[in-house]
Amino acid sequence: MGAGFPIEAERSLQPPFRKTVFFSHLILLAAIGSFAWRLDSLPDRPALPRRTVAIHFEPVRLDAARFAPLRLAGAWRMTGDDSRFGGVSALAIDQAGLIALTDAGAVIRFARPSADSAAAQIIDLPSGPGRPGFKRNRDAEALVRDAAGRGWWVAFENHHQLWLYSPGFSRALGHIDFGRRRWPRNQGIEGMLAAPGELTVLPEAGGEVIRLQRAGETRSLIRNPVGRISDAARLPGGHILLLARKPTVSGFHNALVPLLPGDQLGKPIVLGLGALDNAEAIAVEPISGRTRLWLMTDDNFRWPMRTLLVALDLPGAAPNVKN
Repeated sequence: MGAGFPIEAERSLQPPFRKTVFFSHLILLAAIGSFAWRLDSLPDRPALPRRTVAIHFEPVRLDAARFAPLRLAGAWRMTGDDSRFGGVSALAIDQAGLIALTDAGAVIRFARPSADSAAAQIIDLPSGPGRPGFKRNRDAEALVRDAAGRGWWVAFENHHQLWLYSPGFSRALGHIDFGRRRWPRNQGIEGMLAAPGELTVLPEAGGEVIRLQRAGETRSLIRNPVGRISDAARLPGGHILLLARKPTVSGFHNALVPLLPGDQLGKPIVLGLGALDNAEAIAVEPISGRTRLWLMTDDNFRWPMRTLLVALDLPGAAPNVKN
């Protein structure tokens, strides 16, 4: 080889070199892990006051035939002049209009679309599981009016808890804890129904129905689960509809699925939304002898996903509803 170290000496340097590289990688991984842990430990949900802001309704064209047998009554893309607008995970009907709940723990009250824009009231839930400065602690996924008229029940997914709030969401009245290990992370309660003396909850995996009564809890399995449950609603006649979604390589597949007696699922009704439209919320409203379904999608606070509000009417007259 001429002048220089013999090849044997070069080989003798290789093991220390490999060890140096190995420990350098360990140090780098430890530094990255420490940085990620620090980021995860920092608050990511700033405390914001109650606000009245403008929300905007932009009509959207959807193919009505892709919602049959439901009748498409309207569709709007919604935007709002507040950083908390988005991430809609649940929907309810109030006397003044609609109430949307976000997965960052904000409540948005707004009127039904009748113009290009309207005033909306946005408030943060006053309390809940864990420290309030972290979005994961305020991941609210289901909303239903208390059957006894005390206010509103909200389900928090990561902590697997139900919290009861006053009618104006000004204070918490109590809560129910299922335990942190009841369901895997991000697979907790997504649908909730209320009846006198009973709360029914449905976890996201879609394989079971849990009913809470004063006597205790009962659990039954759904015999033919389909997709992941994202919300649930009860029709005026008592029938239950589940909002289900299934991520595919071509986008989200959204559907409404009847929950039949014996906790079996009926034939899905496919919802003709866009490939990136993630249907997360449903509410039912009797209107002039018919039943209207209001749906909202979750934009995940990221473009190009969008917040849609869609109005669908059931075919025929609404059962048990007077004109």
